[in-house]
Amino acid sequence: MKTKTLLGVMAAAFIAIQASTARAAIKLDDVNIGINPGLGQLVVIWGGEEVALPPLAGPLFGFGLDEPGLITIEEGFGGLVPPESGANIVLEVIAFDAALKGWTPGFGSTFENPGDTWDLGGVPAHEHPFWHVDSTDGGFVAPPGQTEWNATFRILDTGSTSYLSSEPVTVTFLPEPSAQVLLAMGAMPVTRRKRRRR
Repeated sequence: MKTKTLLGVMAAAFIAIQASTARAAIKLDDVNIGINPGLGQLVVIWGGEEVALPPLAGPLFGFGLDEPGLITIEEGFGGLVPPESGANIVLEVIAFDAALKGWTPGFGSTFENPGDTWDLGGVPAHEHPFWHVDSTDGGFVAPPGQTEWNATFRILDTGSTSYLSSEPVTVTFLPEPSAQVLLAMGAMPVTRRKRRRR
């Protein structure tokens, strides 16, 4: 009986160690980028969870956050391998919802329109853009009219390794509950003023 219990504990510990090792191979809160070695193709690992953005009160307005970042894996994971030296990782916009933009680190430029690119550089790469839903943008619709914004993009390799592009991935952003209340309250006076002018 004691031997079976001991074996059960050892098996559970082994499984826990394997799971933690697998988790260590990827950064759970980031968009991870690896290579399918059989196809020579970039692969994006993203859990699909929605990302809650806190409210902003200047100099940018709306809501935003520098998560998730983008990172190349540095050890094998689930049959994927890290990109080889010589790869140059680039994000290409497929489609972003109106008012959603990504700011490059340092806020030097944005990527938001189909075909826009952001060069993350050589490998290993680990960069964090600032994801921003801009409440001053003409296409912005305040909650509850719109409660989520989608960023669809793919990853390219412009380096000497010439990996095939990844399949498109979509990251969904939504305002934190407190941001939704603030934005809805801020939109109410505007709506009332417009009605009075008629």
